[in-house]
Amino acid sequence: MSKKIKARRARRKIPKRIWDFHIVWEGQIYSRTVHRGHTTPLEDLTGDTIDISEWTEFEFYDLIVYWDDRGNEANQSIGRWLGPSHHIGSALCYFILTEKATVLSRTSVQHITKEDFETQEMKERVRVYHEPLNSNMDAVSEYMNGEDDIDFITDDVALPVGYQVEEGEYFGLPRMPDIDEMINSG
Repeated sequence: MSKKIKARRARRKIPKRIWDFHIVWEGQIYSRTVHRGHTTPLEDLTGDTIDISEWTEFEFYDLIVYWDDRGNEANQSIGRWLGPSHHIGSALCYFILTEKATVLSRTSVQHITKEDFETQEMKERVRVYHEPLNSNMDAVSEYMNGEDDIDFITDDVALPVGYQVEEGEYFGLPRMPDIDEMINSG
């Protein structure tokens, strides 16, 4: 499955900063499609027939339009589709990446059609969407790569470039005392 994830990420030019949405979506697709036999892994687990319509309406990181106010057709915004948003809103609610690099949940989401995208107005709107998105994603990257956050480094995360580790130095959470230590200390 990791080859599929890497291939889609390269083909769709998916930013690293949204890897968590991407991996969840790939896992959800994988568990809802047949690989061997005649049933899906999720169907084998639950016994229920699986409805995959929420995951096939869009492809991950598709350009879409959404509305904050569905009654106002002129007030549509451009975003990127990041998958179904369960536990928030009603059925067919989706995660949307905004130009501010924030994620919203919306039910009013539609494709940008090929005909719409061929218009100069839509091309300009998409360009205008990507300019702040790219700079906001860069700002998030700079914040996430700051060296002030050394306390959050754990064993499975690479250390900052050039950082020298002293022998026996540990960056994980503080060691939890054994139950015997806790009982004997009181």
